[in-house]
Amino acid sequence: MTDLATALRSAKAVFWDLDGTLIDSDPYWVQTERSVLEGHGGVWSEALAEALQGSSFPTTMRLLHEHGLDDELSDEVAVAQMTAEVLAMEQARMPWVAGVRELLTELAAAGIPSVLVTGSPRPIVDNVLAHAPAGSFVASISGDDPVEHKPSPQPYRAAARLAGVLPAVSPTAASDAAASDASVAAVGDAAEMRQCIIFEDSLPGLTAARAAGATVVAVSGQARVRVTDDPALRGLYDYTISDYRDIRLSDR
Repeated sequence: MTDLATALRSAKAVFWDLDGTLIDSDPYWVQTERSVLEGHGGVWSEALAEALQGSSFPTTMRLLHEHGLDDELSDEVAVAQMTAEVLAMEQARMPWVAGVRELLTELAAAGIPSVLVTGSPRPIVDNVLAHAPAGSFVASISGDDPVEHKPSPQPYRAAARLAGVLPAVSPTAASDAAASDASVAAVGDAAEMRQCIIFEDSLPGLTAARAAGATVVAVSGQARVRVTDDPALRGLYDYTISDYRDIRLSDR
C-alpha cells in the first residue's frame, strides 16, 4: 500500500473530524457531560463515557437520559450548557493534536483543500477555525448544519461537494441529495471520493468515512475507545496513526 504521506500528496481533498482527531477535546466533553448528568440526577460511568465517544447530540442526549438525566432539563438547555462550557475551555486552551498544525499548513501550501467535518455545534467549529493556521480550511460542516449526522456518510459527501471534488447540489435540489449520493458509484464519482483522505477516531466517524468511499485514517492516540484494538473493525480504515508528527508532505 502507498504510504500515507505519498497518498496525501496526491489527494484531491482532506476531511477532518474534530474532537479526538484534530484536537484532543474529548476530556473537555467528558467533563461537561458528566457535570450535566450528575448535576441533574444521573449516574456517570466509564461505560457511558465510551458509548458517548463520537456521538451526535441527539445520541448524547438519549444516552444521558437513559442514565438518569432529569427529564425536566430540556435537551436544548443541556446542549447549550455543554457547548458553552467546552467553548470556554477551548478558548482558554486549544488542545491541538501533536503535529496537526504543521500538516494543515503543508496541505494548504500544496493547494490541497481541507474541510472540517464534525457534529459539534457551529460556535465550537468557528472558534477552532479562528485558531487554526491561516488558510487551513476551505469550508466546514457542523452539527448545526442541515446534513445528516455520522455514521451517515452524508457529511463527508457534502464536504466533497464543498471542496469541489463532487458536483455541487443546488439549494433547490437539497431534498434530492440522498438520491444524488446513492448514484455516486454508478456515475463514476466513487473514484473521486477514493482520492479524498479522511482523518477520524470514533466508530461512528470511521463508519461514515468508509461508507463515503474515501481513504480512511484512524487516529488512535486520543481516543477513549481505540477502535484499532478491535480486529473486527479493521475494514473501516486504511491507515492508522497516533498523531501527526511523523507525517510530512516534504518527506521524499
